[in-house]
Amino acid sequence: MERLTAPFLLHVLNEQSEYEELDTRSIHGSMDRWWANCMRNGEERKWVGNLIQKVRNTKEGYVFSRQDYEKVILHRAETGKLDFPPNSIKED
Repeated sequence: MERLTAPFLLHVLNEQSEYEELDTRSIHGSMDRWWANCMRNGEERKWVGNLIQKVRNTKEGYVFSRQDYEKVILHRAETGKLDFPPNSIKED
């Protein structure tokens, strides 16, 4: 079920970012420090972690919309990689 980890985390991130649902300190803490770091795929772990940080950075005001979520999941299904828009989430 590892293939479902990234889509689940991105769904929760969308709910937090766009709809302010599932948006508590405890869920943020679990997601940011634990769930996102448990993904086996290192590239996906890094990409999701960077996206989470981009959303959490209130200065940027980035909203991870449902439309973004759907594009990311479709892109992953087609290419096998998380990357939407291409190179939009800078890697460390």
